Amino acid sequence: MSRILVSFISLILQINVFAIQSDTLSLDEIVLKSTLINQSNPALSVSEISYTENEIKPVNFQDAIDFSAGLWITNSENQAQDNRMSIRGFGSRSAFGIRGVKIILDGIPLTTPDGQSQVDNIPFELIENIEVLKSLSSTRYGNASGGVVTINTFSVLTDKISIGTSTGSYGHKKTQGTYSSSKGNSSTIINVSQQESDGYRDHSSYLNKSLFFKHTAEFQNINLKFNLLYFDSPYAFDPGGLTIESVDENRSQARDRNVLYNSQESVKQLQTGLVLDWNTKIGQVNSNIYYSNRDFIGLLPFTYGGYVELNRDFSGAEFSLKNRSESFEWMIGTSIQNQADDRKRFENNEGEKGVKVLDQIESFKSLGAFALGSYNKSKYSIQAGLRYDIHEISSDDYMLDIGIDQQYIDYSKSLSAFSPSLGFVYSLSKNRELYINYGYAYETPSLSELSANPNGTGFNENLSPMSSSGFDLGFRKQSQDLSYSLTAFYIDTKDEIVRYELEGFEGMNFYRNLGTSKRLGAELEASYNLGKPGVLNASYTQAKYEFENQGVSGDLAGIPKSNFSLEWLYAYKNLDLNLDLKYVNSLFADNNNEVKVPSYLLSNIALKNKVNFKGVSLDIGLHIRNLFDEKYYDNIRANAFGNRFYEPASLRQFILSIKTSF
Repeated sequence: MSRILVSFISLILQINVFAIQSDTLSLDEIVLKSTLINQSNPALSVSEISYTENEIKPVNFQDAIDFSAGLWITNSENQAQDNRMSIRGFGSRSAFGIRGVKIILDGIPLTTPDGQSQVDNIPFELIENIEVLKSLSSTRYGNASGGVVTINTFSVLTDKISIGTSTGSYGHKKTQGTYSSSKGNSSTIINVSQQESDGYRDHSSYLNKSLFFKHTAEFQNINLKFNLLYFDSPYAFDPGGLTIESVDENRSQARDRNVLYNSQESVKQLQTGLVLDWNTKIGQVNSNIYYSNRDFIGLLPFTYGGYVELNRDFSGAEFSLKNRSESFEWMIGTSIQNQADDRKRFENNEGEKGVKVLDQIESFKSLGAFALGSYNKSKYSIQAGLRYDIHEISSDDYMLDIGIDQQYIDYSKSLSAFSPSLGFVYSLSKNRELYINYGYAYETPSLSELSANPNGTGFNENLSPMSSSGFDLGFRKQSQDLSYSLTAFYIDTKDEIVRYELEGFEGMNFYRNLGTSKRLGAELEASYNLGKPGVLNASYTQAKYEFENQGVSGDLAGIPKSNFSLEWLYAYKNLDLNLDLKYVNSLFADNNNEVKVPSYLLSNIALKNKVNFKGVSLDIGLHIRNLFDEKYYDNIRANAFGNRFYEPASLRQFILSIKTSF
């Protein structure tokens, strides 16, 4: 199956690691600056991934971020379910999209106030850098247990116009064009793309289109940044989970019920926002305002409530003020967010829209305020922070039953949380630091999780927020040739949220609190400059994710205890070569720990050659994914009914791309 396929990715991993949620410190020896938390030398664990214009770029979110220690990401091939990501085990409960991790693009949150994120609309070929905050981070960012991922795109490119296309295995096709302009103190980037694929499995084809617009303007003391992102996916079919017997029979088949009920999703999403950075006499002001609308239709593999219509609006604004003196630095800020979901469910009559069974308006409003401070001396820094959040959750449920008048059910609940943090950084020498941090984080159920009520309509009132507290202890070293970090963490979580399925509603996910859980582990990241042979990047995670519920204990489902990644980046004249190797340990598919999913080893290779002719640049790329034809699973549906845990990943893929720039 060696057709051809899209330009690619492997990613350039430059690992610096730092840490805290509070405000900054500036040691004379080294200054590691985190744009994510707007501070240097924080006491939290942070990974950084950087790109230049001409490097091999990622083609999806998994490829862009997969090499960060402590992070686990799956489901890049099922477009109907979106990428799933967990950091230190948080977010693993998600059946679709990302939970418990906040995603920020160019200073604008992509994550809804209730904690849901989709990343399928990000222009990956324009990514300049990514920062992954892996420590408990509610002090700065509120409703986020797992951490924060911030993504920054280029503001201007060397080439004014570029046009590219790619083709490859399983019917992959992608076409994109980028325009870049810079005049005086302002710059503009416009990117359009269309991507489609037949998919490796039956009933897994998809089509999506996107538009990205970014305008940046700089004045004397002011920097303005405006973003607009539009995404349209008219169809993305869901092949469903398989039993191991079905996998052995034919790993590329779809679940029969998913075909019968024509399981799929259709999405249109618009997001726009404005970011203002202003240096004033009283300090540095940072603020943003944003709005997003998501129009979603989903077909699930069952009749009652299996046809879903959802229209989601969310908006918000944030403000912070930062100042520093010789030895003290502080930052205060506030945020306000509002989310409204218009959710309707109908019968799914084998792919046809039937009788309405649920009609409800859901609301999630959030108001938060925080204060961060650090006391900095030449050899050490003491950092502390405190945040207070109020959330108002409500639902107006209009349930229409056959033969019964319309019913009205009102649900409302108020939640609040204090989130403290305390950290200490000590400089051992010019380029070596030791840090320790205590943090607290909380995570509310999302509106989608609350509305998945096993008792019928309205919200599941038995579902509670989860809260976590824990410690990071880390060491980091940075030099021109070798940079590395080693972090140990311990996290204690109450009311862990997990998902499950019920008979008759296979494919629909329900949620419940599962007692307490503990996370204990170590993370290693390293980057070594080999000189002419290139750069070698590595990451390793070893951890335990355990729960205890009513006298029953075990490992949390869907998370491997360890994984290892190795990447070699090589450049010679106009040739770029990326080789990567990833090992993932076994994991359990169920909370009873009765079904173990085997480990696997993956290898990818990407090449790109650049040719310049009379002012026109031509890039020719080849990417071979899953080089050794490893049989593994792109996603595990934890606790799925009927042991339908498995979503097999594709075998070897070939992607060929060509791009011209001028």
